[in-house]
Amino acid sequence: MNTVTTWRTIQMFISAGGAGVFEVEVDTDTRDVRCNCPVWVKDGFCKHTRFVNQKGKTYRGNYLIHLPTEVPEEELEDAIEDPVKFRNLILKYSPIEVI
Repeated sequence: MNTVTTWRTIQMFISAGGAGVFEVEVDTDTRDVRCNCPVWVKDGFCKHTRFVNQKGKTYRGNYLIHLPTEVPEEELEDAIEDPVKFRNLILKYSPIEVI
């Protein structure tokens, strides 16, 4: 059985130590999270995914994405249908966290 997962970027983080910008993604089917930072790649967990998971617990399993009210509705609708467009929406409008 071939299972296709749909990963969507839900939060961007910039390293306070200058190590880079990292993305946390969620699997929309399983709600698993992953990050592209070196710590997560090595260990399977990191402070970025811990932050997202903790925030998700606060909102009953949902991660709140902060977007300005000025985002065009059509752009939101397109982003819901396409993970690449969703990532671009996050990059364009969502605040980058620093932890």
